[in-house]
Amino acid sequence: MTIEEIRYDFTEYAEHFREFFSKILKLIIISKLNCQETNKTSAKYLNEIVNNIEGCKTHRVKYGKSMIFTKFLHYEFTYQTIKVTIKIIDKYIIDILLESIIPDFVKVFDELSSDTKTIKWNTGNVTHNNNIFQDNITINHEIPTTANPITKGPKEIEGEDKEDLIIQNEIRITFYLLELFIETLYYLTTISPNSNNDSLVGKLIVIKDVSVTRKNINIEILIDEKMIIINLAPKKNNPISIVVDNEDKIGNTIKQIIMQNKNF
Repeated sequence: MTIEEIRYDFTEYAEHFREFFSKILKLIIISKLNCQETNKTSAKYLNEIVNNIEGCKTHRVKYGKSMIFTKFLHYEFTYQTIKVTIKIIDKYIIDILLESIIPDFVKVFDELSSDTKTIKWNTGNVTHNNNIFQDNITINHEIPTTANPITKGPKEIEGEDKEDLIIQNEIRITFYLLELFIETLYYLTTISPNSNNDSLVGKLIVIKDVSVTRKNINIEILIDEKMIIINLAPKKNNPISIVVDNEDKIGNTIKQIIMQNKNF
């Protein structure tokens, strides 16, 4: 097991910090994606998700039950492959504690800190926009967004397989919700801890697990070692629910921000 702690200081390159934060969150989410192979609906949906991530594949691991995990950047991930702890020190300074069974995996983070390395997902939706929040954020979390994951409903398209169109639309919504989740975490790292308990500045952030259950994404996230479980679903009326929240109700804050800014 390799343990490394790295500080990335974007003070002189502030315009790149938001993009770097988004890229490392994408990497962590992809590395934690999994499902039980015995659940055919879950396995099919995970495969659809992976097919929309550039350079990503799946592989199988036996944990008593057969599990499906991701293979990304030539690395095969499991529960134990990497653990990434994020701590925002200041507005443009981030500490990353990396625990990994992969030697030199820290080089991936170094590459992501540059402009040239990108992580592309939602590749089946040519109209997607990764920067779905505007820069001006009001204190009541009302963040205007113009992104719309739904372009044309299945009933409006003739001569196509309706079931396939429905699945692709659900996949677009799933990636859209993941983008909203990432942007919400980013927003919570920008607000002052002195004036708002929802601030993530100075707190330890760990995404522990991202499991697919049928068509739902269950995200287990630790904030200062307190568990929050968030369920994302490609549903119009109830796309996010909080299964477990911490004492500060940060999970509920994340839900409120996503619900206020979803555009479908």
